[in-house]
Amino acid sequence: MSQLVGGGLHWSGATFATCRRPFRIAALIVCVATITAVAGCVGGRRPGRVSPLSIRPSAQPSVADVERLVSEFFKRRRIPGGAVAVVRAGKVAYAAGHGRANVELDVPATAETLFEIGSISKQFTAEAVMQLVQAGRLSLDAPIAQYVTELPPTWQGMTVRHLVTHTSGLPDWETQTKFSYRREYTLDEFVQLLAPLPLLFAPGAQFGYTNSGFPLLGRIVEAVGGRPFEEYVHERIFAPAGMRDTRFRRPPEVVLRRAAGYVERDGRLENGEPLRPRIIAANGGILSSARDMAQWLVALTSGVVLSPSALQQMTEPIRLNDGRPVGAGVAWFLDAFRGHRVLVHNGSTVAGFSSVVYHYPDDGLSVVVLMNIDRWNAVNVLATQVGDLFVSGLATCRLPERPDPDPQVSGRFRRLLADVAQSRDSELLAPALRNPPGAPRVSPSFGFEGSGGRFVFLEREERDRAIRERYGQVAITIYRYRLHADGREICYTFEMDSEGKVARFFPEES
Repeated sequence: MSQLVGGGLHWSGATFATCRRPFRIAALIVCVATITAVAGCVGGRRPGRVSPLSIRPSAQPSVADVERLVSEFFKRRRIPGGAVAVVRAGKVAYAAGHGRANVELDVPATAETLFEIGSISKQFTAEAVMQLVQAGRLSLDAPIAQYVTELPPTWQGMTVRHLVTHTSGLPDWETQTKFSYRREYTLDEFVQLLAPLPLLFAPGAQFGYTNSGFPLLGRIVEAVGGRPFEEYVHERIFAPAGMRDTRFRRPPEVVLRRAAGYVERDGRLENGEPLRPRIIAANGGILSSARDMAQWLVALTSGVVLSPSALQQMTEPIRLNDGRPVGAGVAWFLDAFRGHRVLVHNGSTVAGFSSVVYHYPDDGLSVVVLMNIDRWNAVNVLATQVGDLFVSGLATCRLPERPDPDPQVSGRFRRLLADVAQSRDSELLAPALRNPPGAPRVSPSFGFEGSGGRFVFLEREERDRAIRERYGQVAITIYRYRLHADGREICYTFEMDSEGKVARFFPEES
């Protein structure tokens, strides 16, 4: 049953179907995940407390408005099932399921249906760490060797802070090892799986999103918290937050209201990977519902889970060894979209689930989207469109067309899309996005077939100097356009580096 009460989140990356990372980070065209504007501070403001302080004027959409938007989106994107929740001014403003939680059994999804939330699980691990920090029982600057034994020599300088902020330099187990979902691992076995691989960079020198640090954090929480990791999180976070149904996934268990996950092959739905080793529970092992996730956001922003000071520490930009700020905090990614500060985290799993949480602190608005399929970028686009119903100006494709100040520049972007659609390099692409020797990368042109259709200017935005580096990319200027072709509307965002080259670009179908 839907509910809408009271007065009621954009990160940009670009990842394609070939990427299976629980939280996708834009790096190369073949791995570009989307969200529409997260990592940085616009107007020189620094991320502060995650709480509804200065609430901006907003709309109060009806249940029918939200239902219509979500239902049409699910039909257009062929989403089997999912759920959406909105928190507005510290209260649950909307929570409902859509589509089918289980296609085979024809079971409808509800606000209480349990979905895998993938890498959003990292939020809860990080909060467990921060609880121990605020209690004075753990230091973020403590060497991990103090809690985890038998580490490779190159890991000896890593701290808890490096793990929880993705600055450890650890290679990713999911893409760099022969990790199997069909067996269990001890922590020593997990470490030995990674030990032969060189670090990607010295700890603290760069930001590099990795799934490898959080299993180690789970062990640290156990060592300092004095109880099994999953038990700690349940007792200290789930229960106080009122997350009555949320739990860690244990494949053999029969779980009431658990959704089935799906992958698509050759246009047909298939069941996703059924197994998941417990060693990666701290990385992406939680089952939750839209209603429980909304309750968590209410609890998180009202001081129930963490103190305001600990939460502020989580949402401030991290600094690298050289003092350079990066658009990420502790298990949050930081950005701004057209003046709206935003915190975000995504998740996806090999079982066929995708999820996202957006929080706009200055607007007092949060949106959660859970789906039982990983349809490229769908959770992010839907979240921003739902958010736009409550606070206008959060969705790229709803921006009005404006007079084009420089048709020559727009023409270069259009030629870039045409080139990439044909798997050709463009002179406008930054070196990191160029095709390497061998098979061409997956095209991110997403429906662009060449020169047909109207390509209209939406806006140009200068990225604030405070934080221009996100996910290893630097963005100076952002251009947004809309393509009208074949009865469809596709919006494109181009992020330009200091050399005037496209460092990232990604599409959104309206």
